[in-house]
Amino acid sequence: MVLDFLNDPATRKLERSMDATVLRSQLLSHNIANANTPDYKRVDLDFASVLADTMNDGSSLPLTRTHPRHLPMAETSEAAPAFRVTREWRTSTRQDGNNVDVEFEMAQVAENTLHYQALGTSWKQQMSRLKMAIEGR
Repeated sequence: MVLDFLNDPATRKLERSMDATVLRSQLLSHNIANANTPDYKRVDLDFASVLADTMNDGSSLPLTRTHPRHLPMAETSEAAPAFRVTREWRTSTRQDGNNVDVEFEMAQVAENTLHYQALGTSWKQQMSRLKMAIEGR
């Protein structure tokens, strides 16, 4: 029963969305760290399209192992679709070729944090429902 709940499509989509926000946080941090690197071009994850793809997919999303020491949740022959990381080549606001705007990146970090917090709240609600089912309330 517990494993069925954890493999529920809604729970797996929620987990996948949280993974996307973690990846985006890493990319935004990488951009900020390279704000003074000549010819560096910012990278980002289009979170809105990832979320839309995840939510509009009628099938359940399979889990993937991201590290050899991670334990798989369920046997599956399909891999989860990879997140789309894009590098922005067309814009360059500085003479050194770097296109990172630290203020913009910080605004994106704040937005991404809000997404993660909302997803975390939804995850907590899912786990509360599981706890209530286990306790028989």
